Amino acid sequence: MKTWMILIVAGLLAVARPVSARIIQTRPSPSQTWSPFLPLIVGGGFEFETDSEQSVFDFPLLVEYNFTERFRMSLEPNFVIIDSKAEDVRSASGFGDFETSLEYEFLRERRYRPALTAEGIVKWPTATDPDIGSPGRDYAFGLIASKDFVYVDVDLGLRYTFVGDPEAHDFWEVALAAEWPLNHRLSVLAEVITEIEADRSGRTGTEGTLGLSWRANAYLTLQGGGTVRSDGTWQVLFAWEWSFAGED
Repeated sequence: MKTWMILIVAGLLAVARPVSARIIQTRPSPSQTWSPFLPLIVGGGFEFETDSEQSVFDFPLLVEYNFTERFRMSLEPNFVIIDSKAEDVRSASGFGDFETSLEYEFLRERRYRPALTAEGIVKWPTATDPDIGSPGRDYAFGLIASKDFVYVDVDLGLRYTFVGDPEAHDFWEVALAAEWPLNHRLSVLAEVITEIEADRSGRTGTEGTLGLSWRANAYLTLQGGGTVRSDGTWQVLFAWEWSFAGED
């Protein structure tokens, strides 16, 4: 019991996400990943983007554990490689910032209402190189509404992030994600995220992600896709995750 309490307190102290071990940022509700038999998921990913100045390779990792059907903790470290193409941009590599989150599904899904999940996230400035991470802690708090519409699962999220970098601005984030099963193993994933800075300018940025999720077996899921942003940049994304509980 003491061990569980230590883990819970650590998660509360360690509760916005530039990198994820899944190809979409919106998380499934805790009840979707719950199992009475070892509700533990581990995973990893690969993200690549490039421009005229540099190429960036991200290798995020994921450890996700459900303490109960409604309460879940996630840990997401990552390793970053920056390959410079310009003389005024330096190459760098090392561990990036470390992110942890807590989620509590306080309202279960019913026939005419969505599930509601509250989330708290903290990004810790643990990067081994200043060009890989950002200074200060970022604290984010959000709410996700999830609904199964028979042929498609939809998640709508709203999040506010308090940015620790004194040169950056706090921001709102609105996300709409969907998963459309094509069959028992293959699904289409899609997500649109709009970020609005919480200052007088209210500058915005939008990104869209489209990809496929393939359930290789009861334990292993593979994902691949791409993201395009409103500023013209793009990313190629791959991810895998292993559920120790498995699925029916």
